[in-house]
Amino acid sequence: MKENLSCDECERELTALIDGSLTPSVARVIDRHASSCARCAAALADYRAQVLELQRMPLLAAPAWLEDRVVRRVMGARRYVAAGWQRFGAALGAVSFVLTVALLANLPRLAKGIGLPDPYVWVVSIIDASISGITSLSKWLGNEIAFYVPIARQIWVAMEALGTIPRAAIVSLKTPEVQIAGAILITLGLALYIMLRPSRRNEGSVGHGCLSL
Repeated sequence: MKENLSCDECERELTALIDGSLTPSVARVIDRHASSCARCAAALADYRAQVLELQRMPLLAAPAWLEDRVVRRVMGARRYVAAGWQRFGAALGAVSFVLTVALLANLPRLAKGIGLPDPYVWVVSIIDASISGITSLSKWLGNEIAFYVPIARQIWVAMEALGTIPRAAIVSLKTPEVQIAGAILITLGLALYIMLRPSRRNEGSVGHGCLSL
């Protein structure tokens, strides 16, 4: 900062000087100018007197009716926002339900239209591969621990029985009842997430209550 200040430049920094927000070098320049300028010295003394007067004034408590009004307005605004989120969640849940049902009902046709295999085959293939992996692992473990042969045999039988799941799955996934049930589960999960998620601004929300149980 330049050493030779005008009175206008000095007066603009007086409040910052009183607040202590100036760097030491700048504060020394302002003090030096105020000590040699009657106008700036008077302005600085006036500002300091105002600060002292404000510090001596007692703090007045807000009236009870004013506190109640502020609290009611704040709580009303929070309830309005919460209600808006609930309406948004309900609308989003309804839309997701319709879209999920439509997607599940038309998934084979859409896949065929773009040259992909039947999507249900993907699901069944994943289930079949998982079961095959579990069966292979169980057989390997059974061979490694031969003294558990009876238990290993029971595991093999159970794993082989799981091989019927893909065939049952491909039949059940194509039924409207299973498609609607899946859409309902997805919609309920989405709605519960929106309504029960903890709010950062409202620690008394349903989500915070559920997490505290």
